[in-house]
Amino acid sequence: MNPDWRTRGQLHDRGIADQPPYWRDAGHVIRYPWLGSNGMVIGVLSMIASVQIVPVIGAFASLFLLLAVPKHALEVLRDSAHGHREPPRFGLDVGDSAVFAFLALLLAFAVVHLALTIFAPGPWPAAWRLLMATVLPLIAMSLAIDEHISRAINPVYWAEVLARVGLPYLGAIALVWLGLGFGLQGAAWLDRVLPPFFGAMVSTAIALWVLFMAAHVCGRLVFQYRDALGFTPSGPEEPEKLRFSRDHRLEDHITAMLRDGKTAEARKALEEELRERAVSTPLHRQYRQLIRDARDTPALLAHGRQWLHQKIVEGDARGALSLVQECLDLDPSFKPLEAADWPPVIAAAERAGLQRLVEAARSAQLGRPPAQSGASS
Repeated sequence: MNPDWRTRGQLHDRGIADQPPYWRDAGHVIRYPWLGSNGMVIGVLSMIASVQIVPVIGAFASLFLLLAVPKHALEVLRDSAHGHREPPRFGLDVGDSAVFAFLALLLAFAVVHLALTIFAPGPWPAAWRLLMATVLPLIAMSLAIDEHISRAINPVYWAEVLARVGLPYLGAIALVWLGLGFGLQGAAWLDRVLPPFFGAMVSTAIALWVLFMAAHVCGRLVFQYRDALGFTPSGPEEPEKLRFSRDHRLEDHITAMLRDGKTAEARKALEEELRERAVSTPLHRQYRQLIRDARDTPALLAHGRQWLHQKIVEGDARGALSLVQECLDLDPSFKPLEAADWPPVIAAAERAGLQRLVEAARSAQLGRPPAQSGASS
């Protein structure tokens, strides 16, 4: 996270439908630890955990898990903070130094807690546990994102983040620790009641599930409040790319409906999306093919006006030529959404040497029938 805060108190709300806050996306948050590569990571690590009771081999397995588990958890946190809804591949994002630093800090916190318990009994150990519960997620966030150890352990940095995110951060860490507490308790119980190797495997899988879910929630919190934190994500949910990730999901949904023969439902879904916002070219093509198959000329002309205007706004007048030609073939008096859409189209047609299209577009622009244009030329 950038230490030079560029904004103050701004709560990110762009693209909320594409990457909603974790509390509005509980289903995905719960499933996330088992999605994609995460499921494979959990499976492999759980099998490794099952051999921990084997002499010698178990020592190496425990050492591997000690390093591998926090590494992947930090990678999950980093990917989630950058807006990725799919889990990361293992071992490709976070450096080993961040993992060792996090483990060293965990050890330091434990040593201080032990010392307070022995030499300063009373409220001090409880206060230290409360401090640990509050700042450990902050430390993990900082190490996962930028791997700056000095910033991660800086109390001023902790105070800045708490001031800018506020109660949502406290709510997130409360949820994280409750989930970890119940999940780890359940995993420990299963480890006791199930057969040795199988119990270790199942309990580890559950423990990793709640741990990766907690890391995902922390990352989602960073992404949601990135404006307030001065953090610029580089993932597919980056603001300027939000529309495209949403379009990819909708395109897959439409394709599935068409495959199932739900043509009317697919058309309705596309029409609702087109009324709401600008969509990607594949979605426009899907919709246009649907209304073309239905021989719905008014819908073709209406969509042509909308898509043409979007292409002009996006600076793709050259790509609009075939669309304009189709609309003029349907209705020689075709008019775009705005009169200002005509000049760039005509200029692009002239550069492409499409003289008949130039004449047809000019006639439509001037409101003259094509015959008059032909006579005058």
